[in-house]
Amino acid sequence: MYLDKDIIKEGNPILREKAKEVKIPLNNHDLLCLEQLFQYLIISENDELAKQYNIRPGVGIAAPQVGESLRMFAMSCVDFLDEKQTKYAYAVINPKIVEASTEMTYLPDGEGCLSVVRDTIEYVVPRHYQIKFKAYVYDFFTKKTKFITKTLKGYPAIVFQHEYDHLDGILYVDKMLHKDETSAIPLYTVKNDE
Repeated sequence: MYLDKDIIKEGNPILREKAKEVKIPLNNHDLLCLEQLFQYLIISENDELAKQYNIRPGVGIAAPQVGESLRMFAMSCVDFLDEKQTKYAYAVINPKIVEASTEMTYLPDGEGCLSVVRDTIEYVVPRHYQIKFKAYVYDFFTKKTKFITKTLKGYPAIVFQHEYDHLDGILYVDKMLHKDETSAIPLYTVKNDE
């Protein structure tokens, strides 16, 4: 299982590399990495376990953040439920954003990142309100990988874009603006975990 000590922090050059495509089916090494990324998020969502393992809570973590230059990430927004009560939890491999809305939004309290330890609360990151992506996703229950096309909007779309940026060597701090510098509309219905 990954711990906080395993997460690479801002300044490490691996975070600035464009990650490599992953071969499907996943080899044992890549599958273990993806499984541990997902496990980190699940444990971090449980206050007692997060305290026990001394890990920061997160809603997303990408392979480059643990020193693996692979186009994979995990996201888990289980505390966020949309109008259909959907839980957004994915183990994502080789994603491609194929459409993005012109409407922009941001988290009013700003974004955070497991790899960034400095305070950036004064800033926001404009993101597309809605995206459509294609990717392989791994299902840990069925032990199968499948290719999906999915549309996300609001908070899950923001989380996806944040993790997607990690795969291209981009940190959210590269996109930060003061609130008065953006025409994006704040997304008021979410909490900021990552």
